[in-house]
Amino acid sequence: MKKKCVICAEDKNSVVFEEAGIPILKCAGCGHVSSSFEAVNDYDGYFGNRPLSPDAQFWWNEAHDAMYDDFIGKYMAGKSGRLLDMGCGLGYFVKKAASVEGWGAFGCEISKPAADYAREHLSLRNIHCGGVEDSFFDGKSFDIITLWDVLEHIPKPDPPLKRLSLLLKDTGMLFIHTPNVKIQLAKAKMKKSLMGMRPDIHYLEPKDHLNIYSAQSLRTLLNRNGFPKISFIHLKPVQSVAGSKNRLLRLVKNLWFYSSSVLFRATFGRINAANLFAVAMK
Repeated sequence: MKKKCVICAEDKNSVVFEEAGIPILKCAGCGHVSSSFEAVNDYDGYFGNRPLSPDAQFWWNEAHDAMYDDFIGKYMAGKSGRLLDMGCGLGYFVKKAASVEGWGAFGCEISKPAADYAREHLSLRNIHCGGVEDSFFDGKSFDIITLWDVLEHIPKPDPPLKRLSLLLKDTGMLFIHTPNVKIQLAKAKMKKSLMGMRPDIHYLEPKDHLNIYSAQSLRTLLNRNGFPKISFIHLKPVQSVAGSKNRLLRLVKNLWFYSSSVLFRATFGRINAANLFAVAMK
């Protein structure tokens, strides 16, 4: 199937998975995995077109709280500066970051219902509704820029990453959290083998997750957009499995996290069995 790879521009590939009639492709040149679903960079329908209910807070707030606290403890506590959360969704991380002493926090969100939620339910005023490329932010004005589960949704990641490089101070940090193809593809195949293809199960979500990165492909992408210094870390996982409040599932997820963290350290970062948490510097 013809599709130009966003990492190496090769247009030869093979199908490695299929979901909802959509082939998932692996590049013959560099191995990058992407969805064949045709999407636009400024897609704003992820949160739908209706006003959002405060009930949405469990997944976007409670379930993410431990991961956000882990990040803040490592990179914000005891420091000061300005933070931009690109693709800030409902704004819960912006609100938490703004509560850290010495920090100003801003959000950028393309979905109007999500941006409205952040303003109306969380009383956030520093939210730009639109793409980061047309944002009003000044160049070299941020100490930290975060993308929490955003990059995989963007079909052509170079333009926003170039813009983020310009917005970040020379001493600043770009942080990215995104699924790890080494784990996600294997999990999807295992689920399909054990349970078949079912509409109530998350596999690779090809209409939403358009690019599924490995550490290597993410490093290549970031290097060419002005970030030569890349490292990978581990943070606590989202405290839920596919939105469930089941305690057993959460226990299993946390055991996997601690095991993968030990493996990551023991192999000096060569084996990463968790999501990708990338720290990028200029």
